[in-house]
Amino acid sequence: MKHFVKFLRSLKMPVRVKIRIRTLKGLKANKAIESNALLNTGYIGSSPEIIVPVRLAEETGLWPPPIDAVESTYDTAGGPARFYAIKQAITLQVVEDDTASKELTTDVVISPMEREALLSDVVIGELEIAIMNAHKGYWRFNFDPPNKTRYTKNVELW
Repeated sequence: MKHFVKFLRSLKMPVRVKIRIRTLKGLKANKAIESNALLNTGYIGSSPEIIVPVRLAEETGLWPPPIDAVESTYDTAGGPARFYAIKQAITLQVVEDDTASKELTTDVVISPMEREALLSDVVIGELEIAIMNAHKGYWRFNFDPPNKTRYTKNVELW
């Protein structure tokens, strides 16, 4: 088993973390759910945002979108796509067995095309996540000891 874990860690992997979402709006306010999310430094935001697939939005009670959701159409590589943005819809926290980040009030962008949760650059920074080696999936919190290494989580598709 030890060799298998070493092998898995040697593979090229993006950085994913376990998150806890607590809904502030929608049909299931105060519902908490955990999922893994991909750190996407190319997802540049001006406020804390997370992109979630429709199935995850359903699970948190944010689908169908609440009345204050803003519908937008974006041009994507696959053609035009509709997204639904909900301001300050959740609190978001990165959770590990031995610690957790602070809770961050976050905007939610619901995507009918995405299959996994994506964290924006603002969320990554505000939750003090430091990517140590994106190629190997190594990361840590800024408040971790300098020699602490955390490892990417498995993909979680919705």
